[in-house]
Amino acid sequence: MIGEKETEKIKRRIEEYYHTEKVLAWNRQRLERLYKRLAEIEKDRNSPYLPMALNTDLQGIEYDQAGSKSGMASSPMERNIEQIYRTLDNAYEKTQNEIVQLKVNIQKLEDSREEMDFYIHLLNEECQKILEYRHKQKKGVIEISFLMNLSKSSVSQILYEIYGDLHKLISYCEAV
Repeated sequence: MIGEKETEKIKRRIEEYYHTEKVLAWNRQRLERLYKRLAEIEKDRNSPYLPMALNTDLQGIEYDQAGSKSGMASSPMERNIEQIYRTLDNAYEKTQNEIVQLKVNIQKLEDSREEMDFYIHLLNEECQKILEYRHKQKKGVIEISFLMNLSKSSVSQILYEIYGDLHKLISYCEAV
């Protein structure tokens, strides 16, 4: 028999496990969006057409001073085009950094849920389904009993046994 403290601790770990699953799904979707954005930026960078409108009210050509580094004529239009490509390069680099950070976060989340995933998969399918209904889908005992075609007291007893079994598994594995 486990006490209320242990039961609450197990419930909290299960809640964290299912919450982490949701966060992982959201992060993976965000990663897909970032990859799409990266592809769009790359497409814009390599496109023969400018992705942004040019500033058309620019003045004429200015010549650099003789003896300067380049000595090349540079027009405000050329500087505007360079600015557009610099903006694209910065957006590309920023998106790449976001992807790297997101991949690191996803890896950390996967590592944190790995242990609880092992414990839950040691349970039989019925227990896994009841846990999923209770903690992932936030269903009540009465809803679970209706969905699983069990009595309310059976569901309560099974949940109590699941928490006890998980507590024993976790305690055993931590002791070893």
